Amino acid sequence: APAPDALPALADLARDMPAIAPAVDRIRARMDAIAARGIDLGAVIFDASHGRTTLEYYDGFTFTFHADRTLPGRATWPPVASGGRYDALTRVLGRGREIPAVGGIIRPGLVAELEASA
Repeated sequence: APAPDALPALADLARDMPAIAPAVDRIRARMDAIAARGIDLGAVIFDASHGRTTLEYYDGFTFTFHADRTLPGRATWPPVASGGRYDALTRVLGRGREIPAVGGIIRPGLVAELEASA
């Protein structure tokens, strides 16, 4: 759902499941930070299952940026960028030593196509 719709739904869930309240607070803080930078939260889609099938090595906040798929030729485009936090992976690879980590990918060919069509 768009972030403005998802946040109240998550807050409702947190009332029934208090254990998720800290995570909901962190999501709200991230959304507030995004909005403070002038980004329309209506364009930010929250998906609780994001990363479960394609980004499973990430263990924290994940993100994906898509081009407008309603425009001709873009319906099948992969994400322009995606990534997230993977602190637990560094703990496994570091034999118990955790190193805060964030990673991602940007597809420069798609960025170039977007810039050319702007």
